[in-house]
Amino acid sequence: MRIALLQEPKSMRIQEVDKPAIGPQEVLVKIAACGVCGTDVDAYLGKVPRGWTITYPFRMGHELAGTVVEVGDELTNIQPGDRVVPDGRLTCGHCYYCRRGLFSACENQGYFSGGLAQYSKYPYRNLVKIPEGVSLQEAAFTEPLACVVNGQSKLDVPFGGVAVVIGDGPIGLLHLQMLKHRGAFTVMVGLLDHRLGVARELGANVVINASRENVEQIVRDVSGGRGADIVVNAVGKVSVLEQAINIAARRGQVLYFAATLAPRVELDLDLIHYKELRLIGSYDSTIAQYEEALALLRAGIIDVKPLISHRLPLEQVQQGFEIARQQQGLKVLIVHEGE
Repeated sequence: MRIALLQEPKSMRIQEVDKPAIGPQEVLVKIAACGVCGTDVDAYLGKVPRGWTITYPFRMGHELAGTVVEVGDELTNIQPGDRVVPDGRLTCGHCYYCRRGLFSACENQGYFSGGLAQYSKYPYRNLVKIPEGVSLQEAAFTEPLACVVNGQSKLDVPFGGVAVVIGDGPIGLLHLQMLKHRGAFTVMVGLLDHRLGVARELGANVVINASRENVEQIVRDVSGGRGADIVVNAVGKVSVLEQAINIAARRGQVLYFAATLAPRVELDLDLIHYKELRLIGSYDSTIAQYEEALALLRAGIIDVKPLISHRLPLEQVQQGFEIARQQQGLKVLIVHEGE
């Protein structure tokens, strides 16, 4: 089979390797589509995301969906032809957090990324079946949407409250749709007009281009001078963390969703204190939230089709990473032959 491997920063190469051999509790999946995410781009540029260990040549691809082609001898609840989304985490199942069902916080967690290859194997327990009505390309959004579901589960969204999403990338646009569905008046803040146009199409009440408009003034105007009840930071920049607490209303909620990869960040703690803000961190998701994400796609509550700007074959994976790095579109999907 063919696989794309990161040889060194900014250098992806296609190689021929043997298909993985599966064990009695494992499944071989033919990959249909795999998204390129911001964390992948960081690794591509030579940065090491928290929790990652990079040894070259390095395999990537965790936003994927595919079809089962081979099943381990001991498995009876899955068969060739089933469409699935794999969870790439390898959890221990016995640490403090695993015993409480908080698998994303596993103290002994490993990862297995296989989306940038024609085939990949996974433990059966890591698979979620794709419901009818959800395409394989749409299902490739399950992992990032599950992370959004995790973050949204930490927010108390008041009906009609003002919710600001900072960051006009795919993650921000997923948050936007969730907040709108939950009854918020939504404001999207970004820098790229083509992405902000998609935000309008997806129903944002207000769209702000931060490169030429006064974000804080507009948020005050649409909130009666109070500020935002909810601010979702979906872009990993220190200046945005500061802006988030500045535009938040008294007793507002600020969801820090995106990592900065900065060693240290300074924030005005007095502002947090006097405004009685809730600062909420969110990272990763659980496999149960994979199921919830697929349910949202099936119900049409979240529409990911407008987020797919590029579909490229595996042979053009380097070009795909460059497109994502330069923010030329929205979501780049590496789509395998026949899909």
